[in-house]
Amino acid sequence: MKTHYKNVRHLLLIAILLIGISGCKKDEQPVWERCTDCSLEQITGTYAGKATLYEYNTDSELINEVYSEEAYLELTGSGSSGIAISVGVINLYNTNISAGWEAGEYTISSFSDGEFNAEIYRQGDQIKIKGINKRFREIVIEEDSVVVILRSLFDFEVIKPE
Repeated sequence: MKTHYKNVRHLLLIAILLIGISGCKKDEQPVWERCTDCSLEQITGTYAGKATLYEYNTDSELINEVYSEEAYLELTGSGSSGIAISVGVINLYNTNISAGWEAGEYTISSFSDGEFNAEIYRQGDQIKIKGINKRFREIVIEEDSVVVILRSLFDFEVIKPE
């Protein structure tokens, strides 16, 4: 009989431990959702975050990669349906971009100064913008022949402080 009670106690102890372990809450990453109803007023402002700059040679080979946690993005309204964007890392990279904007968009795209594409996310009242900016170099091979080569790619993720 003693062995039976001993086995039951062991089973109860194991069950309690399993319940305790399964009840522990793990650190969950915050969930960012695409902001499909953001207004211009919500997204304008100054952002800070991280970025990586990739630089390429004329053979499209990666020659330099620089990571920084000091990336910035400044977004302001421009006219009735436009936005002006300044993005970069001080003393490393900077570009100024103009883009169109309509309320309810969750992407910002522009082909000025290369190619700019960014997505807008929201978590509660916080806004995050993730994107890339590509810069190209045109090389004239002959009078009528121009080759466009990727010069750099700036990959960034920035958050607007609350």
